[in-house]
Amino acid sequence: MTGDRGPGARPSRPALALVIEEPGSAGGAPRWLLVRRPDDDPDLPGVWGLPAGSHAEGEVDEALVRRIGSEKLGVETEDLGCLSEGHVDRPGYRLEMRLHAARIVAGEPRVPQSVPGVTQYSEWGWKPPAELRPGADCGSLCCRLALDLAAAGGE
Repeated sequence: MTGDRGPGARPSRPALALVIEEPGSAGGAPRWLLVRRPDDDPDLPGVWGLPAGSHAEGEVDEALVRRIGSEKLGVETEDLGCLSEGHVDRPGYRLEMRLHAARIVAGEPRVPQSVPGVTQYSEWGWKPPAELRPGADCGSLCCRLALDLAAAGGE
């Protein structure tokens, strides 16, 4: 995702967001694990979205899925594969986001976690994908991608 875009191109920032479906909700209306960003968040204060994180140098998607689970939710997560991807230009960089299906294999979500230097969430809950609309309207790429996925009947 970090291909050469020519002179003057913005550096890319690869990131990943997790679509975790509520256990036992298959067959009915889906409910996903959504998280609320803190009110003092510099980018999207108080917005509900998907658990997400940026790749560390050389980090593969599967490792980032596990790290998001542990550092942001206090659980062990398993990567179930890429569902969607997209990008948006931000001041000074291009955000390149992939949505991955994931599942919790151990633990119960708890927020916030006590990991320094990592955006921590103030709340979490099992909610319908439509709850992501305000985030998408505020410019959240992962919310927009997730709503597109839900509208297409994915997950």
